[in-house]
Amino acid sequence: MTRQIIFLIICVLTVLHHVLSRRGCCGPQQWTGVAIQKLGRYDHDVDVASLADVTTHVAYSYDDRKVSLQQEVYNMTVKSKNKVHVIYEFKEGIEYIITNDNYCISYSIGGEMWSGCVPDNAIHLGTYNISGPTVDIYRVVSPSGATIRFSVSSQLCYPATESLLTQGPVYDLKVSVYENVTKGISDPSVFKVPVFCHHSQIKKKYISSTITELIHSSFSWG
Repeated sequence: MTRQIIFLIICVLTVLHHVLSRRGCCGPQQWTGVAIQKLGRYDHDVDVASLADVTTHVAYSYDDRKVSLQQEVYNMTVKSKNKVHVIYEFKEGIEYIITNDNYCISYSIGGEMWSGCVPDNAIHLGTYNISGPTVDIYRVVSPSGATIRFSVSSQLCYPATESLLTQGPVYDLKVSVYENVTKGISDPSVFKVPVFCHHSQIKKKYISSTITELIHSSFSWG
């Protein structure tokens, strides 16, 4: 009986060491993909809930220090649709939000662009098969306090799925599935900032350190 207990402890410690010591991967320096998303929001202070369907076309270029998020947002609660194009230029320290191709807001952002790697503080939850590709699943708590659970392909470290839950009093729950993720940027024009954006007033804004929060923070509920 004692030997069985010792053997069980060794097995548990071995598995625990494997999970804790597993290092996260890094994705490609440039990639594009489509995130199919469902977002729910509840504002505790005013007791109001909203639900939205969002399709986000992502273009990520670490080489150029730029990110483009082209979103189609359907607010199911108020039956409204909006197109939102968010462009991050980390070298210049500016974020542009263009709504419906005719309104632009500029924000001053600080910090370096994230490298596209799994954060060092992410906990590896296991490796699974999702109807074909093998993915590694992680859990991490972001600097802003949001709990993020995400998966990346085991071979190429492409994004696969993710969920995010923010802290109150405004609670957001987002579930995403990535499709058609490919290496490289096929259309560099997605990073081109419209001329009328350069005349907008620049404001200050918190900038996230993860792609998950970055995509989440750009949602429009109009």
